[in-house]
This record gives sequence, C-alpha cells and structure tokens, in this order.
Amino acid sequence: MDVRRIEVGEGERLRAIRLAALRDAPGAFGATEAGDAARPPRDWDMLGGGPGAVFVARRPRRSDWEGMAGVHLPEDGGAKLWGMWVAPSARGRGLGSALARAVIGWTRDRALERLTLSVSDAATGAERLYRTLGFARTGVARPLESNPSLTQHELALELESPERRLETARLLIRPFEPGDLAAAHALRSSEGVVRWLYENPATEAESRARLQRRIHATRFARTGDAIGLAVVHDGTLVGDLSLFLSSAEHRQGEIGFLFDPSHQGRGYATEAAGALLELALGTFGLHRIAGRAEARNAASVRVMEKLGMRREAHLVENELVKGEWQSEVVYALRAES
Repeated sequence: MDVRRIEVGEGERLRAIRLAALRDAPGAFGATEAGDAARPPRDWDMLGGGPGAVFVARRPRRSDWEGMAGVHLPEDGGAKLWGMWVAPSARGRGLGSALARAVIGWTRDRALERLTLSVSDAATGAERLYRTLGFARTGVARPLESNPSLTQHELALELESPERRLETARLLIRPFEPGDLAAAHALRSSEGVVRWLYENPATEAESRARLQRRIHATRFARTGDAIGLAVVHDGTLVGDLSLFLSSAEHRQGEIGFLFDPSHQGRGYATEAAGALLELALGTFGLHRIAGRAEARNAASVRVMEKLGMRREAHLVENELVKGEWQSEVVYALRAES
C-alpha cells in the first residue's frame, strides 16, 4: 500500500476525503460535514505545511485516497492523532494500522514523548487497533460533543526518544555525551573557531552549561527547537553540528557547524553537514534549510556551496558584532531543488 504525507497544494483532495469521513461517521470526529465544507481552500492547503502533518493511504493500483490520519501539536505539549478514517471498502486491508504507524513514526522522530487520541464507545474496532499498537486509556473521558449519549475516551502512547546516530564514509554523527566536555570546551574556547560567531571564547562553566543543554535538547517539533550533534572521527570529537527549527508552520530550518582547525581541510564539514541536511529534508520533512555566515568566513561559504546551497542574500554591515560592523551571506537549499 501507499502511505505518504500530503504536501502543500493538495488541499482539495484532502477536503474530499475528510468530507467522505464525516458522511460515513458523522458523530465520530467532533466536527460536521457542513462545518468542514465551509472552510476556505487555503485552510486545507495549509494542512500540508506544519507544525503537524496529515497522512493519506491507498491500496495498490488505486488512484483515490482511501484513508487519512492527522497529527497536530496542542499548546499543552505532546502530539495528538486526529481524523483517523479508512473508507468502508478498504477496511480490513491494513490501511488503518499503516496510517497510525506513520503518525507514530512522525511523532517519535521528533522526540515528542507522548501521542494521544480520542475514541468513542461506539468505535470498538478502532480502539482494538490502537491497543495493538500500544495505546492505553488514560482515564480521561467526556461526552462526545456531537452525540452526548456516547463517551469519548483518551488513549495515550508513551514514546521512546529516537536514536539519532548518523554514519558517513568516515564519520560518526551522534548526540553529545557528558564525556565530550573537554573536547567541546576546547572547540568553543578557541578564538580562531569563534572568530565569526556572536559569542566570545567560552569559559569552562559556559561550555559545561552548553553541553548540558545540548544533551537534553532532543525535541525537534516546535518553532525554536534545536538539536546539536557531535561529529566524531576515529574516536575523536572533531566537530559540532546544529539544526534549528526556525518555523514549524512553514517547515523552515537552519544549519550550523563548527570544526576543530586541526581537522579542517579534509572535507569533514561538508560530509557531516551533508548528512545533517539529509536528516532535515528527509526524516524531518523540512521544505527549506538556510545557512548563514559572516561574509569573510570563506571556509563556511565553501562548505555551503559544496552542499549545493544557493546564495540568496548578501547583507552589507547589517550587524554590530564584537565592536565592528559585520556583513552576512545567506545560503539555502529547498527540498525540491
């Protein structure tokens, strides 16, 4: 079967399957066909963006979508599965399980710790499916809005953090560990390494605090989230990678990298940053990744150009940094480029 995430511009097809679901089970989704039919086209198109995601499924050799499931991120944290539905003619073929697993995978990849959903008393088959996938009732229940005679139960699945370990031909890219303090401090305390960064050479206390933040910052789902990864060659930490989620709604990210000068000139930065771009565009499904550098930082500019990133801007003396006016170049790579 074919299960995939919908993209921006597929709103009309998504609207059609959603309305089919509401016609088939008008009391199951806490919405009405008339209400959803009245939503403007742009609302449906935006569901192909973020911060959540919508997945659709169909059987082999079928042109029409036969099932859907969405995931969104409530303000109180975690993630919630919504709108799960499979067309009656396609039930019993594994589409529901495949859609739920796609949502679970999306949620786990972003290090969200908990996925919840709601199911009514009438949907006993759906609850059996969710239980086979590890969901369990939380004890939270309330009358179903569209049919107060039915009870809607909350189910939850507790998720383990993903193991973010990438391997290239020569490098291991992994989460930071407590034992990385000495090497991480040596990198961040070097005047030459931080010459073109906003910060000054780090003190040991600053490096220790930064390392703790990077060890514990694993979520990559909401605007402002960031992850840091250590680059290791033959057991030695040689670099530091960062990936920022600058906009979850618009699926925009930003990449950053620092490398030990004694290991520069060997292509490690390009190799490691290339693997990080694959993670960002593939696993995380970002649409655009940007990179920024001081205009005189020729080494970083070369890396971004080798990665296939396109120069989008050269901002002349746009910031006052460390007592001098500095200029900035902006590079970017889009998913379809």
